[in-house]
Amino acid sequence: MSIINELLILDIGPKILILRSERLINHLLVVFVFSFAFVGVAEVMYWLYKKEYLRAKAKYLRDLIDQKNDLSSLNEPFYTCVYEKWNSGEMPLKEANTMCSLKFEQN
Repeated sequence: MSIINELLILDIGPKILILRSERLINHLLVVFVFSFAFVGVAEVMYWLYKKEYLRAKAKYLRDLIDQKNDLSSLNEPFYTCVYEKWNSGEMPLKEANTMCSLKFEQN
């Protein structure tokens, strides 16, 4: 009986290792669909995040310009400094904000 079991194991072994063409096509289809879905979700998340980021940046810039133009404000020189450094292209908005806050904290 052990000889029959060994022959059965030898007969089944190669079938497990070698994928038939139908199973290979199914596996490739599953991998393709999963990859497509993953990339699709990643793209949607990227564009939603970018849209929200740009909306927040635009709101900040509108507030910055309003505060720069408000001559009665005590912080008007700070906002003017940030706007001028950013608008001239000298530095990005975040760096301009940091630089001007350091400048006005020292004074």
